[in-house]
Amino acid sequence: MTESASGSLKYVMSTIKSSFFPALLFAAGLVMFFAQNPYEHETSFSFHIAFYSVATVGLALLMLVNRSKPFFSFILGSLCYVFLNLCKNKYGSEYQSSAEYLWLCFALPLNLLLFYFLEPRKLQSRRGFWLTIFLLAQLAFIQHFGFIITKLPYLDINFGALPLEAAIVWLLVLVPLSIDISFKNTLVNTGLFYADCCLFLGLMYSDSASGATTFFLSFALILFWTTVFDLYHQYNYDVLENVGSYNAYLSHANNKFPYKYTIGLFSIDNRDKLLKVIGEHKMQELEQMLVKRICEFPYGITIYRYIVPSELIMVFQNEDAKHTMEYAENIRHVIAAADFVFTNGKNLKITISISVSEKTRLDLNATDVTARAHNSLQKAYRFNCNIVTKA
Repeated sequence: MTESASGSLKYVMSTIKSSFFPALLFAAGLVMFFAQNPYEHETSFSFHIAFYSVATVGLALLMLVNRSKPFFSFILGSLCYVFLNLCKNKYGSEYQSSAEYLWLCFALPLNLLLFYFLEPRKLQSRRGFWLTIFLLAQLAFIQHFGFIITKLPYLDINFGALPLEAAIVWLLVLVPLSIDISFKNTLVNTGLFYADCCLFLGLMYSDSASGATTFFLSFALILFWTTVFDLYHQYNYDVLENVGSYNAYLSHANNKFPYKYTIGLFSIDNRDKLLKVIGEHKMQELEQMLVKRICEFPYGITIYRYIVPSELIMVFQNEDAKHTMEYAENIRHVIAAADFVFTNGKNLKITISISVSEKTRLDLNATDVTARAHNSLQKAYRFNCNIVTKA
């Protein structure tokens, strides 16, 4: 299999893996609605309670881990469900012509589009504060000037319970999202896309109690699953492909590694200065190419991220320090002679320094091995770079 074909296969498998459960929950909502609609009152009430339960737990979890994405999409969908039910209770069968409902139909997809493309940041941050103010300002505007939307001319055509114009806005939002997840396959964005589709269907079939509860519950379940699985993935894996997290390293050291192993803690020389020149995105691309190059060596290397983000751990199982020093020297020479070509065609030459540390009987745990290597590497950096040292 060629390298390009192998890369394409990996991408397809990654896409299937991240999309499977959100798509499954979305499909389950569709099947349940069309197969059982209308539900009995007890079933609708159970779904209603389940939505609030899942949404409360999901939002609390996102606040606990301080995540702004998908917190704002989650809270927006939850508020939408609350206001939808308030509209139906207040206006009865005439709720579709109310100003509050029309604002939901038009403003919700535009806000979801904004929150989808926001970069993941901490919830408790300046940006999180201003996004909260932004949502509150919209609510205040709708409360005082919401009647404006009822004065606009509309075609007397509905798409389910949505005005045709609102349905077009939704489609104009969902189409670019579907294109984005096909090119940028991330777990959170994939979950957001399917969750947004559920909100669209929830409003479209909001004239049925079964439709609203089914699709809004699917929305909450998708975002809850996305949040939990994303947290699990970040606990065990790094943003780089074929790189485990430091938590994974500690777990594997206790459960999978043999008694005898040696690590090589390495870092790109002058990384901080280089980062200022090429930026975070290019640095991540460079580290990915570096990891790929190191994994090509026939030494059975496993790579993890150290707690210091600029340093990575190579694990050589069943190897002592003497042989690992030889492997590390070979890796250092090959990396120094290599050209790293970015996606924009520009190339860069780098060097790395490696600190070798062998697991001994005196080490209480895996952190002792890495701490010794880290101290040795930092000490070596005071005098030189592009070297291999033994801790």
